[in-house]
This record gives sequence, structure tokens and C-alpha cells, in this order.
Amino acid sequence: MGPYIVRRLLSGVVLVFAITLVTFVVFRLIPQVPACILVPCGPHTTTNDPQIRAANHRIGADRPIVVQYGKFVWKIVRHGSFGGSWGGVSIDASLRASLPPTISILVGGAVILTLLTIPLAVLSALRAQQAIDRAVLTFAVFGIALHPFVIGLGLRKAFAEHLHLVPYGGYCHLVPVHRPPLPANVAPQFLPPPPCGGPAAWAHHLILPWLTFAIFFLPLYTRMIRTRLLETIDEQHVVTARAKGASELRVVLRHVLRPALLPLVTMIGMDLGAALTAAIYIETIYGFGGLGALMLSTLSNPTGTFDLPVIGAIFFVVAVTIVLLNLVVDLIYTWLDPRIRLVRPATA
Repeated sequence: MGPYIVRRLLSGVVLVFAITLVTFVVFRLIPQVPACILVPCGPHTTTNDPQIRAANHRIGADRPIVVQYGKFVWKIVRHGSFGGSWGGVSIDASLRASLPPTISILVGGAVILTLLTIPLAVLSALRAQQAIDRAVLTFAVFGIALHPFVIGLGLRKAFAEHLHLVPYGGYCHLVPVHRPPLPANVAPQFLPPPPCGGPAAWAHHLILPWLTFAIFFLPLYTRMIRTRLLETIDEQHVVTARAKGASELRVVLRHVLRPALLPLVTMIGMDLGAALTAAIYIETIYGFGGLGALMLSTLSNPTGTFDLPVIGAIFFVVAVTIVLLNLVVDLIYTWLDPRIRLVRPATA
């Protein structure tokens, strides 16, 4: 187990830096004038203008792409930091503000998805060809065609705008946010309220994003697990367990469900990129300032350019997240099926 984890982590490190290198190269080849972030640019501004040359030199945009990428990597390896953006803003601070909403949607949505998928799939498989099974299959057929944007807008319209059961949008911090001490010359009623926070408010604001995430993936996963359950129910070890007098609940939980979850774990590992994309869509719908908002603000700069160090940092974080989650998925897969060996057998 140990050597396997080390190998995966080393290969993951190489993959992460390869992804960020490609990101740097691709985005740097797009025509732009990075100095326009710092100095005013007009329609006839060129890179030969003295102000533009000075600004490009100050942010390092006039150096070769290999040098720029080397500085980016050196900051990560040497200082554990992404440094500053071309506009002088701390990238670390931007990521600290943007990561919690995206991670909250991703983790909470995955938990809700699991809690909904497994009972629906088990109920559908145990009642195959009955009314509830047909209802689940019908939901799966229609649900696969829905986009998270459509699901999110529909849920927000119904539960936030019409029924007023949940907040319209906005992110609440998991940890309560305490306002700093009041200045002596300012009355409390003239200060804005502190940002909302605490586990209850955090979950209340995330109910709709979590449901949006779960509903988007629910049809495909439910149908897949149902098919696997139907295949497993008639296998020899399940028949033997029933013949020995094991209760139906024990048979389902121990002998049927556990091997049937293997495709679920595999699909989760394959869908991590899609899950992050869905989380970015969802945070946009509900007005969360997550990674998606940070990326959009970087790419839709009114100056007509973009901040390459910020983009590289976002791709770095996303790549690291996918690599680590894939490692976790592999370990869970091995726990579910001990017959799978993570270490290659010794050769004679």
C-alpha cells in the first residue's frame, strides 16, 4: 500500500506541473497586452509604447515563458505560495476566499448524492418491474438530459423566489465571522451587519446548491447501481447467504450492495472533472464567490487582457484536487474489494 501511494503521489506531482505548464503556454500564446492591467490602454496601444514596456518589465511579462513558469513554480516549491498577480493582488488571499464555496458545494453535493442514490437504486432493484422501479427509470431518462444550470434555476425559482423556504443565494461561512471591535466614534447602527456564519446558516444557504449538484448526477448513478444490483442479486454467494438463513437486510447490505458500489466509486473517479465543472456552474447560479467567479473575473477583465498567474494558480489547485481525490477513490475501491491488489506481485 505504501509504495503504491508514493508512486501515485509522485506521478500526480508530475501531472500537476505538466498541466500548469501547458496552461501557461496556451494562455501566453493568446494575443494580449498584460501591461494594460496597470496602465491605461487605448485602441492603438502597442507593446512598443514606453509605459507599456516598463509595465511589462515590472510584472515580468516581457520575459520568456519558461522563465515566467519557472518563477511560478519556484514560488510554490520554495515559499508554498503563488505570490502576487499582475495587478498586485495576493493570489493566496483570492484562493482562500474562493475555495470554501466551491469545496462546500462539491463535498456536500457528493454526500447528498450518495445518500439519495443508494436507497433509490436498492429500492428500484428490489422492486424491479414494479411501479416504483418504472418511476425511477423514467426520472433517470429525463434527468440525464438536464443541465445543472437548468436544475439550479428551477430550484431557485421554486423554493427561494416563490416558497421563500431557503435564501435566494449568497455564501455563508462555516465558521462564524466575528466583527472587529467598533471604533469609538462610530455608532453600531451605522455599521453594516457582519457576514453570516455558523454551521446552521452555512447549511441553510447550501441546501439548494447541494440538491442541484445531487440531482444533476443522480439519474445516471441510480441507473448504473440498479443495473449492478440486479446482476449481483442472482450471484452464487448471495444465494448461499440466503440459504444459510441470513436476513434480507444483511444479504442486501453485506453481500449485494458492497460489490455493487464498485462501479459507483469508479464513476466518481472519472467524473471528478465534471463535478468541479458542475460546482462552478452552481456557484454562479447562486451567487457564490468561488473558483468559477474568480476565473470569470480574470478572463473578463475590462482591459481586454487576463492575469496569467491567477489562471495558472486556479489550474494548479484544480489539478491537485483531482489527483488527490483520485487517490482516495482508489483506496476506497480497494477497501470495497480486497481482491484488488495495489502492489504488483513480485516476479520470480
